[in-house]
Amino acid sequence: MSQLLTLASSQDQGVIQQRLDLVANTLAHMENQHILAFFREHASLLVHCLHKHYPLTPDMLEQRQVKWDWRRLSSSRVLTWSEPLIDEHSSTLDWTALSQNQALPWSATLIERHTQHWNWGHLSDNPSLPWSIDLLQANTYQWHWVTLSRSRHLPWTSNFIAANLHRWDWTALSWNSALPLTSTLIERHRDHWDWSGLSANLALHANHQLVGQFARFWQWTWLSSNPGLQWGEPLIDQFVDQWDWKALSAQAGLPWSANLITRYCNRWCWTTLSSNTSLPWQPDLLNSWIDRWDWVALSKNPALCWSEDLINQYAEKWAWQELSQNPALPWSKTLLTQHQEHWDWDGLSWNTGLPWDDDLIAEFEHLWDWAGLSSNAQLRWSEALIARHADHWDWERLSANPSLPWSVSFIERYQEFWNWATLSSQPQLPWSPDFYRALNQHWFAPLVSEHQSFDIQTLSAADIHSMMPILASDPI
Repeated sequence: MSQLLTLASSQDQGVIQQRLDLVANTLAHMENQHILAFFREHASLLVHCLHKHYPLTPDMLEQRQVKWDWRRLSSSRVLTWSEPLIDEHSSTLDWTALSQNQALPWSATLIERHTQHWNWGHLSDNPSLPWSIDLLQANTYQWHWVTLSRSRHLPWTSNFIAANLHRWDWTALSWNSALPLTSTLIERHRDHWDWSGLSANLALHANHQLVGQFARFWQWTWLSSNPGLQWGEPLIDQFVDQWDWKALSAQAGLPWSANLITRYCNRWCWTTLSSNTSLPWQPDLLNSWIDRWDWVALSKNPALCWSEDLINQYAEKWAWQELSQNPALPWSKTLLTQHQEHWDWDGLSWNTGLPWDDDLIAEFEHLWDWAGLSSNAQLRWSEALIARHADHWDWERLSANPSLPWSVSFIERYQEFWNWATLSSQPQLPWSPDFYRALNQHWFAPLVSEHQSFDIQTLSAADIHSMMPILASDPI
């Protein structure tokens, strides 16, 4: 009996799954027809989306009635690239764009076959090539060695560097943070390095022994600015007379403490120190050096232990213009009202740290810089807020603001105010075929297609072939 029930249950499940599959296939077909109809209505958008988003096949590209834009296609990351396709269209391809394209089936053979076509400067910067010693040697006199020397994508090893010792641009190489910088490698090429670049190189994770080993070669201002060093008090103490103390004052990686600041109080650049967000900012630290701090720099620093008491305590010292731009203050309507005459209201208007709401905006309506408010994505945007201050907004900046309550009705309400090229470039709009269709007469199809595919890639090859007459009649 239980076996019969299990069999029946299994059969029921099979029927249910078949029905679910049928529903899914029907919905997919309906969606496909919806997309197909949409592109049939919008020929210009069809052209641009095909070039940008569809994996065009050789068969499609051979349609002579369509005037393909081969410059644009040469940059395509979705086109079905192959060596035969490149060979067949070598006379129409844009080889500069092709040289930058990471989606090609890169191989030493492909590169060798079209030696005379490549833009070797761009090719030298393409991370997708099969980089190796052999590849470099095969086209030694074609490569741009300055570009190669800057590249982060080459297989950097000691042997790789040595294999082309006299071809590298050693200035560019010295700044390259992809190098495996060790004391052995540095010593091996000691006479080749640009020591300014090496001193600034973020890959230089030097401790006090390595710094000491090459002490007479370093450019100490660059070394003092390098966050990659293994910073500690032994390193600072050992080279106290060599450091550039202004650069050191800006270092985030030092083991900052009240004792460290005290020990070198006569060496620090206090203006730079005042801007450093990594210090242990507490009221005691401010009080200890009250006459040394640069209060303009402090006013900009978001890392201070900001409070209303702190602001009031040093009210006569702050630079209020800089303070107005600092997002880290404990902003409130009370704080704004208390120091209303001190604030720079233009600066406040661009400050994303304020507790933006309708009441705050209305309270100080006559003081805001509305260009700043119009650009601010942190406002609590609503159609009511926009309508309430319609005469104040900077509509050019609103057009670029991703946080507005975008909808067809909202856009139509203010259609004469928008910058439609800016709107067309906005990927955050609620894009869909229906959305595009509703405002069709305003859109710039080339700009929209840069960020929206409208799922054109889900259409079949047969669907695309069915629209070839449309493509043939629309100039590309």
